[in-house]
Amino acid sequence: MNLNQAPRLATVGLVLCLIQPAQAQIARTPVGTVDATIDGTSYSGETLDIPSEGTSTAEFRSMGPVTSISIQAHNPEAESIMRDVLTIEVSLMGGDASSSIMDVSVSWWPDGMSEPFYLSEDSGTPPEIVFDALSLEDGAAAAQGRFSAVVCRRDSMFADADKNDCRQVEGAFDTDLRKAD
Repeated sequence: MNLNQAPRLATVGLVLCLIQPAQAQIARTPVGTVDATIDGTSYSGETLDIPSEGTSTAEFRSMGPVTSISIQAHNPEAESIMRDVLTIEVSLMGGDASSSIMDVSVSWWPDGMSEPFYLSEDSGTPPEIVFDALSLEDGAAAAQGRFSAVVCRRDSMFADADKNDCRQVEGAFDTDLRKAD
């Protein structure tokens, strides 16, 4: 190793050591819940508002008459905020609880972005969602409802679904929503 590289490597090492604690200090405010059972096992997650980033893990976006809603719940008991994440995504034709549902997907990420993970796509059973209440009013946007899906294991994003390893997911959500930029 070149002696001129030693100070640079030490600096890089120090920065990497400091990144993890800095990420842990990002303010996150719970704004909702997702309670479910995944193959008979209880799951309890929170949706989070991240004010410093201007984002939330429960957001909606309107594009003409289509509204897309993403509800991503994080298990507060998991060893990392990125593990044991349950996501519900839905596209509506309209913007209230009576809107026609165009597309629904459910995914579960037990080990975060690492493989394997579970997706409802290609499970052979279409996921279902029912909104008991939906408001997309500025400052008062919220969603409340129920969902069910069969999610099947994927070993990577490009792998086929393993239909021999599928899990039944059923639950309810009640969360504030943030309008996505």
